Amino acid sequence: MEYKGYFAFIEFDDSADVFHGRVVNSEPYPIATFEAAETHELRHEFERSVDAYLKWCEEDGVEPK
Repeated sequence: MEYKGYFAFIEFDDSADVFHGRVVNSEPYPIATFEAAETHELRHEFERSVDAYLKWCEEDGVEPK
């Protein structure tokens, strides 16, 4: 999954019946993981996490990579 140049690694937790994701190329700060029960929700949560990360970098005056 890709959004604004950031890529997510996705896993499915069969025991919890939920998808877990994490962004694999965020610097200087790691992006928190995200999760959802449905794939369309997963994409939304991923995009929301990336957007929050970019806002955080802007507020801290840091250039995101």
